[in-house]
Amino acid sequence: MRNSMVKNVLVNGASGRIGRAVTFNLIQLIDQGNSELEFAAMNDPIGIDNIVDNLMAHDNTHGKYDWRVERTTSEMIEIKTNKGHFFIKAYAEKSLDRIPFKEDGIQIVEECSGFFGDDKKEKGKIGARDFLKYGVETVILSYPAKYADKSLVMGVNNNEYDAGKHRIISNASCTTKAIATPLKLMIDCGFDITALLMDTVHAATNSQNILESLDNVSTHKTGAAIATAELIPSLDGKMDGLSFRVPTTDGSFANAYLVASHHQEMNAEKLNEFFRKYNKSKLYSERIALFEGKEASTKRDIVGKTENSVMILDKTRVIRLPYTNARGKNTYLIGFVSGYDNEMGPPMDQVLLTRYIANRNSKIVFHVPPIDPEDLKLPDHI
Repeated sequence: MRNSMVKNVLVNGASGRIGRAVTFNLIQLIDQGNSELEFAAMNDPIGIDNIVDNLMAHDNTHGKYDWRVERTTSEMIEIKTNKGHFFIKAYAEKSLDRIPFKEDGIQIVEECSGFFGDDKKEKGKIGARDFLKYGVETVILSYPAKYADKSLVMGVNNNEYDAGKHRIISNASCTTKAIATPLKLMIDCGFDITALLMDTVHAATNSQNILESLDNVSTHKTGAAIATAELIPSLDGKMDGLSFRVPTTDGSFANAYLVASHHQEMNAEKLNEFFRKYNKSKLYSERIALFEGKEASTKRDIVGKTENSVMILDKTRVIRLPYTNARGKNTYLIGFVSGYDNEMGPPMDQVLLTRYIANRNSKIVFHVPPIDPEDLKLPDHI
């Protein structure tokens, strides 16, 4: 008899670039003994044989995934890893009516196809709600969606999840995660943020014209500033930003320039000590990594990382401003650089979010409880 506490998951768009990474991370998570989830099925209209070929293909950026994928029957594939093997139902359907969600007991859908986001013709409508007609409890979109019930990012606002209200959830964007995660840590560490500008030096994406993405750096809009303020309401009306697209296939940097106040005397080394201190704990360790070298390279130091943010500590800047805020805190102009693998980071976050939703009462804590300012005080000699 099936354990009623285990949530059956279907990955839709399983063999695309993001869907494949979600599939791999889901397998890895279950391989590590996480029993809250069961990978029950996948769907991709390209055909089951093509699904297998795509999952086994060599990726120009990430190489081959560490698994063996074979088709065993007309509707079943086997994924073998070093630790075990998984038999997963595979569908190649464009119409949701042809997928037996209820028969397979599907409760969570990882929507990675991109076809069930905000409706471009009807304001306020989102295609992902169609999944709910088939008994699905929760749909997690691998991309931003204005009309999702909630956008959630692990380590930022995942503790706001409400099963009764949030059935269509957006995993937000890679840039939003890269900027929101360190900002949330700073706010939790006692910083009052007055104003913030951000930019992202971002790898090329499919939204660009091919000729635009080759041998060219171009300015682009970004929704990350607005999205970050939605995740962290205290930043509402205080943020703006832009994007620079560069001719690389993967790996990006988000740069923040903010006016912020703190009760302690602050400099770059003290700010970095906050990042080091909390990187060593479970509070943030899964979602923030630290780069301690002098110069960071996307190919060498960022691509392949699965955290939301890789803080490039050598690039942290703090300039004292000649005034205090209304609460008597010293005010500073602060800059930091957050690296991120824009293809591999969000899928990991999506799978961790899925685990969190499947086991709302997990002992693993991803948010910081109220902190005593004295506990944050760093030595004056730093």
